[in-house]
Amino acid sequence: MYFKYLRYLAFALGGLCTVVAAGALFLYATFDGARLAAELSHFAKQRHQRSLRLEGPLELSMFPRLMLHVPRGSLSGRAGEGELLAFERAALGVRLMPLLTHRVVVDRVELDGLRVALLRDRDGKLNVADLLDPPAADNGKGVEPLAFAAASLAVRNGALTWNDEATGRALALSEFELTSGRLAALAEGYAELSGRLTQASPGTDARFTLEASYRLGPEGKPAQLDGVRVVLRGQLAGQPDAELGASIPRLSLAAEGLLADSAEATFKQAGQQLRARLAGLKAGAGVWAAERLSTELDLKTAFGRLAGSLAGGASWREEGRLLDLGGHTGELALTPEAASPVRKIAVRGDGRIDFARGSGVGKIELTHELGHLQGSWSLPRLAPLALGVDVDVESFDLDRQMANGKAQKNRKGEAAAADDAAPVDLSGLRGLDIDGVIRFGSLKAGGLKLDKLRVPLAVHDGRLVSTGQTATLYGGAFEGSLSLAADGNKVVWRAYLQNADAAALGRELFGTAPFAGTTNIFVDLSSAGATRGQLRADMAGLARVRLRGGTLQGFDLLAALKEWRPAIQARQAAARRPGGGETSALGELTASFTIERGVARSTDLKAQGGPFAIAGGGSVDLAGRRLDLLSRVSLLVPPAGTDAALLAGLRGVALPVRVRGPFGQAEWRLEPGAQLATSPAPARPVLPVQPRPAPKPAAKPVAKPATKPAAAPEPSAEGGE
Repeated sequence: MYFKYLRYLAFALGGLCTVVAAGALFLYATFDGARLAAELSHFAKQRHQRSLRLEGPLELSMFPRLMLHVPRGSLSGRAGEGELLAFERAALGVRLMPLLTHRVVVDRVELDGLRVALLRDRDGKLNVADLLDPPAADNGKGVEPLAFAAASLAVRNGALTWNDEATGRALALSEFELTSGRLAALAEGYAELSGRLTQASPGTDARFTLEASYRLGPEGKPAQLDGVRVVLRGQLAGQPDAELGASIPRLSLAAEGLLADSAEATFKQAGQQLRARLAGLKAGAGVWAAERLSTELDLKTAFGRLAGSLAGGASWREEGRLLDLGGHTGELALTPEAASPVRKIAVRGDGRIDFARGSGVGKIELTHELGHLQGSWSLPRLAPLALGVDVDVESFDLDRQMANGKAQKNRKGEAAAADDAAPVDLSGLRGLDIDGVIRFGSLKAGGLKLDKLRVPLAVHDGRLVSTGQTATLYGGAFEGSLSLAADGNKVVWRAYLQNADAAALGRELFGTAPFAGTTNIFVDLSSAGATRGQLRADMAGLARVRLRGGTLQGFDLLAALKEWRPAIQARQAAARRPGGGETSALGELTASFTIERGVARSTDLKAQGGPFAIAGGGSVDLAGRRLDLLSRVSLLVPPAGTDAALLAGLRGVALPVRVRGPFGQAEWRLEPGAQLATSPAPARPVLPVQPRPAPKPAAKPVAKPATKPAAAPEPSAEGGE
């Protein structure tokens, strides 16, 4: 009995196969490709008011499977306007039985040279909206000649353009390849898309890949994407050699829009990294919102490595293309150099970015162990990115931030090797476009404390320019300008200080106060180098100094003359170390310096108005923090009292005195016969020997005038230029 049923089943299957084969042969023999092409064209015209043009009849092949081959063709826009899509060749896998009733049910699609032009008009309507609408009831007007239940889709060498007339945005996908699994109700599969993305504004030209698994719902019901991954590499938003990656574990295409529990995007470029995470993402009807946007950054800036994270809410409105970033808080870490300790910065802020206008505004507040900052920011231009800042800082210790303040205070004339080797890298200026102003209540930088400092900023084309700086510095008025250039790591600094406290200034710069009084200083310096030591060694320019009511700190010239008197009479050298509480009145002191390779040289150092007349010059090694000055020192007014007679014989005598050694530890030395670079004619012969008659005055040495740029101001005794 069992074998009997098997025999019946075999006969049935054989009969069915025979019928199918006969149907296939009949279809192949009677297939009318021209008629089917005409029906498809007629359907496109009647149902969608579009023109379908095919350059020939459809062809049917039976092996290795049943395929319908479509020649080159195109489909117009609605009402025949323009071209929506075109293709070079199409091959459609079709089902046999519907073909017998002149219907085409597609279960496989292969397209070569596909071109699609998508458009959204000024009213927000898509040019494919009618094709996406569900079909209306047939009402007895006939059966649709084309239906899809594709088991796979393959597109090769495709191109797609998107033009949004409402926003003026346009982009293009070219050279793209698309493959997918089954596309039908309740189907599951995997899709992959790759190609090239180009966009004029912001400038983009990148290769991309997109892949995801999908699960389709019933007809007209939501779908779901799993494991969505997108990668773009190339020029992105004007940034060359960039990479943008995004991943979404699960994305639901629901009736109310797109829903995702989480999403993550990462941007990398030139060693910089920015990562954003979205939680509770909802999108629909032109609006999306995230319950939480977390941003992680690792950026190389002109001031060091900036890394950390921020978190807060975020929302997007397609109408107006507005991005709102509300209530973001987080912590950043700034590392100026590898050896520096990491400094933590607490951040609070919010903002709004208007992509339609290409601009943005917001507020920011930074709390640091070394200072507090609050102000506003603006983005006057998004592509390429431009930033505007208006910031107030209560106080900031840059020396401490750079882990250099302690070394600078404790040098006491000795070079700090670690500080000399500290790197200086201005490459972080490249790619920045910043304008604005920063105001400091107080700033500690380079050993100096500036109060009420105003710093205008302009950063463009890898160069920072700050002109019109003003501040109060140790009781004086400061004006300055600064230029930093990434090309060559160049620094240019120009500053003028009026009526400052010379003693306070010296203590901060040198760890000691060589002079007391009121000083005017003008400097015009430039340098280049990869380390702080190289910057000091390459320093070049000029400087001028004027000291009023001056007092020499740490050395008593009257005591030195008394001590040196026997050596003076014997034409012998003598030396004396500075003393702790000693002082010498100088009156007014002036000097100009030319600076080359970190060494400042002067030939016109003068002091007058006190009990002494001093004239000479020498060099100051700014990199090595050493000085070598040689001057003629003359006693003009002998002191009253018991020392008057002792020093009366030295009145008007020009004594060659050299000051040589590290800052704060220099030795004072009497050097008979030493020659000065320049000096006025002495009133008396140098180093007379009594009781011999006074010899004739020595000949004047030829003075070489100090060079100076015509633009350099001349500090005045009254404090003006």
